[in-house]
Amino acid sequence: MLIKSSAIDRLLRENPTLGERRFGLPNIGLRADGEQFNPTVQSIADAIDFYGYEVRDENITTIPDIDLGGGNPTRYPAFPLSIEEMKKSLDSTTLYKYPYTEGDDEIRKILLNYIEEEGFINDTPYSYDDIDEKGLSVHNLTFLPSTSVAFNMIISVISKPGDVVLVTGPNYGLFTIRAERAGAEVEILPLEKEDFFLVNPKKLAKKIDDINESLQNVYNRRRGYVPRVVAFLNANPNNPTGKVMGEKESDLLREIGEVCLKRGVFIIDDLVYRDLAFDENNIAKPMASIPGMFRNTISLFGLSKSYGLASLRAGFIVADEIIIREIINRIFQGMDSSPDIVGHALAGAFNTTLRRKQVYQEYFSKLRSIYQYKFQLLKALVEGIDSIKDREIKEKIKEEISHVLKKQEDISLACSGLPYTSFPKNLEPESGFFAILDFTKLKGMKYQNLVITCEKDLLTFFYKTSRTRFLVGQSISWPYPYELVGRVTFALENDKMITALTNMNRALHLLTPAEDYVIRKNELKDQAQMARIKIDGWRCTYDQIIASKYLNSLDYEKQTERYIRSFSEYKDLVLVAVRGEEVLGYSCFNPEEATKKYDSELVSLYVKKSEANKGIGSSLLIETAKELLEQGKKNMIIWCLAENQHAIDFYHGLGGICVDTKKAKIGDEYYDEFGFYFDLEKVSGR
Repeated sequence: MLIKSSAIDRLLRENPTLGERRFGLPNIGLRADGEQFNPTVQSIADAIDFYGYEVRDENITTIPDIDLGGGNPTRYPAFPLSIEEMKKSLDSTTLYKYPYTEGDDEIRKILLNYIEEEGFINDTPYSYDDIDEKGLSVHNLTFLPSTSVAFNMIISVISKPGDVVLVTGPNYGLFTIRAERAGAEVEILPLEKEDFFLVNPKKLAKKIDDINESLQNVYNRRRGYVPRVVAFLNANPNNPTGKVMGEKESDLLREIGEVCLKRGVFIIDDLVYRDLAFDENNIAKPMASIPGMFRNTISLFGLSKSYGLASLRAGFIVADEIIIREIINRIFQGMDSSPDIVGHALAGAFNTTLRRKQVYQEYFSKLRSIYQYKFQLLKALVEGIDSIKDREIKEKIKEEISHVLKKQEDISLACSGLPYTSFPKNLEPESGFFAILDFTKLKGMKYQNLVITCEKDLLTFFYKTSRTRFLVGQSISWPYPYELVGRVTFALENDKMITALTNMNRALHLLTPAEDYVIRKNELKDQAQMARIKIDGWRCTYDQIIASKYLNSLDYEKQTERYIRSFSEYKDLVLVAVRGEEVLGYSCFNPEEATKKYDSELVSLYVKKSEANKGIGSSLLIETAKELLEQGKKNMIIWCLAENQHAIDFYHGLGGICVDTKKAKIGDEYYDEFGFYFDLEKVSGR
């Protein structure tokens, strides 16, 4: 007989994550095949989840935070012609009719005229009667609710399981997750400082070739399909760097296009931020406007960012007919059709009328100046007011800061700039409304018991001290993993931006300097020093506690040999504190506690006698807690001898709770031990 249970209980049992109420971003989700994300994508998902949900505290429903990581454009009227066209649609007598899956042909013709005016050309056209002199027709495009939905469909159409989508780093992190949820694997092409954070065609070619060769080696003995790189996501302008490849970069774009064309790799040309280029004479050049590139390019346009219509969710795809046919099939199979009003909004924004040209010029001339000023405001708050060279803008910023903050001490603080913070070299935005801030100088600095060693610590620190959050480098595939960076928006209202950056400024003054040592994973060269620290520690600490016969039997060389033999097995489970080449102390941990009674165990913690009482032991314990948190653990047990009062006081002082006892055999005798329980989040300071 079938066991009875309520439908809702059964649903919750099958989907346990639904039992937790979340404030912030919903659950990021899983791959369609139920497998784990690949490590690259999982790290992005973890960072986005931390920013959107985990870092936020229980007060979020009553005390709002300031989100510097949001993707909303600035508060500015929606593009007037889109509003007009939507109103006409609503006032029409045709709302009773279901829309066509592919969209109204008249609207598609308006969009077709627009892209052709922007230079789109297919120089290897099909022979259908409706193909025009540009080699295109309305069947080369369709519209959907948002470019995000379009991107999902594109990936599912062009890829098979195991195929790779190549994405730049930095990137829009959610697209990497979406690509893998849609069935592809994701690899990152780093954009580097030496290339001014632009795509380097030679590095792109090598990356594609290396991935394809690796896949060929893995799959060459198997029958059937061999996965390959199927697409390169070319965000132009780039989110979040704001870098633009326009007419001035035509040769670079042509090289990028040829690299992909020769290797059978589609270019997904994401042009959503195109109209927000600060230089109106060098807005992003569509890849499909370069002769020979149309059939290998899938272009994305949308209203969300540039046209002040993020809440509408409207975008359209331009591609080879074969791709558009399957996209239309997927629309029909999944959502039946896109809302007709979306098409009218798009037609209002993307057309070739003289009125549109006039409204566009007026609309974007003002909007671009707003964003350029907002970036100058951000720059003044980060680098100091004297970094602003234009006297008129400088005075305007001073006046605005004074109006918002009122108190002279706060005004002076804001105008001094953020300590320890800068913009990365070669990365001033040329479009959009995001900037990267470099916080690497904060590494090792302390706030209470929180030591900033990674980006989660960075975000935790700012949230605790100023209720401010932003996307960290891990969220956007920042190509320099040893740097601490954040992606911040300058599309916020000016008063919110001034308040947020001033609060962050105050918080930075609460930090104490970094120690003169670093904590890292142990290396083979450390083993002899570690062995000496352990034996010296036992002889000093356990004199009069453990039998002298056992203590006298300890041997430096044997202990070193033992550590070297086990290094390959335990190398990722030992942290060392080092000053230069000198090991000052170390901790050893076990993610799987032996009795399974607790999540994990700190097996040992030793500090060099000459470095005692300098905070090294506390730092090692805290960093161990962080390491275990990253592995999904929630608590930790630490055992110490019942007669070791110094250790007992130490663990108590860090928040440990004595919860257990046991007997431990050391040498030929048994000794009482106390077990101290630690909540990993509390001890880590997060």
